[in-house]
Amino acid sequence: MAAVTDCEHLVQYYETDQMGVVHHSNYVRWYEESRTKLFEDLGLGYKGMEEMGIISPVIGLTAKYKTMAKYCDTVVIRAEITRYTGVRFDIKYTIFDKVTNEVRCTGTSEHCFINPEGRVISIQKVNPEAHARLDELVNGKEG
Repeated sequence: MAAVTDCEHLVQYYETDQMGVVHHSNYVRWYEESRTKLFEDLGLGYKGMEEMGIISPVIGLTAKYKTMAKYCDTVVIRAEITRYTGVRFDIKYTIFDKVTNEVRCTGTSEHCFINPEGRVISIQKVNPEAHARLDELVNGKEG
């Protein structure tokens, strides 16, 4: 299993603007939707991690809009962890049309791990099993 997942999303009317295309701000929401699914698929869901006192805020974000998605289109949001250090991780996103495979948007998000007090933490120290799983999936190393 790789640190990648696909998440399908049916474009809703409220996500479109006056021109009838998806408003740019929704792509960032879709990033989160696919990122949440990715971590669930890896057995490291946000809810469980937060119950352990591990929070992973967004510290950087990019989006490059390629083509327009419209109401009732189904898009696929592919999320892939491209870097994991034990303290930080990066995710690459590719959003494409389910029918035509035309790329709608590409981007990235950067994250760190913090505790509930806002201090940066190392997953290797706080949760060695989660670290080993992520390190193996992303870096090909066994923790």
